[in-house]
Amino acid sequence: MPKNLAILTLHGMGDYKPTYFQELQDELIERLGDDWYKIAFEPIQYQPILQNNQNDIWQRMNRFPLDGSMLRRFLLFGFSDAGSLEYSARSNVSDQYIKVQKEIMNALDQVYVQLEGNKPVIIIAQSLGCQVISNYLWDANKNLGIFNGFETEATESLKTFRRLKSCVHLVTTGCNIPMFVGGLDPILAISKPSESFTWDNYFDRDDVLGWPLTPLSESYQKLVTDHEINAGGIFSSWTPWSHGKYWTDKDVIRPLVNEIRKYL
Repeated sequence: MPKNLAILTLHGMGDYKPTYFQELQDELIERLGDDWYKIAFEPIQYQPILQNNQNDIWQRMNRFPLDGSMLRRFLLFGFSDAGSLEYSARSNVSDQYIKVQKEIMNALDQVYVQLEGNKPVIIIAQSLGCQVISNYLWDANKNLGIFNGFETEATESLKTFRRLKSCVHLVTTGCNIPMFVGGLDPILAISKPSESFTWDNYFDRDDVLGWPLTPLSESYQKLVTDHEINAGGIFSSWTPWSHGKYWTDKDVIRPLVNEIRKYL
């Protein structure tokens, strides 16, 4: 039985957890009931491309008596993700960047089969994943990155689907795109991949890694709807730990479920 809608997820920066999507999936299953079976759900896993080298660096650094090991590990595993991908995107040797884009394309190929054609796509991205999917959408529109000589043979329908021309909604949480575009002038948002495309961005003012996007530029203001929420429970919503609590927060889940139901 073909599915009616594809949902793709992208994780954030930091030490990799292969089940990062589980709490979100559980929330959606509980709220959607039997409608869940109309959805092709595909979590994108790009962190393994980066983590082996990070593990090796961490072991080498531990030969020295360094203070603040937990914070150092977070910074290494988190910000080296971002630094490696952004350096790779702007260099002639773009192996890691292309590998990450291939993970997105492979996920799209898998849900395309389940959908049996070109049907609506919703993307949910956390933290660094917001920049990753923004880069993919930018490259798809500009024929850059994987779309510049790396793409495998495919039907025109699949090529259109890979470029996310049927993407109807993007949800970003704990988004740190401002950290990547601060040195750019002008600062431009992606072009809408489809006429019906909408973008909701959720941030918590206590989350130092999560930012609003509309102040960035006029193009972001026209494209994105920012939502300030209080992510997490009583022990985390007022702290930086709110960064990891968006996907179980009712202020994110409720409108997301409403959006999903439009396409079922």
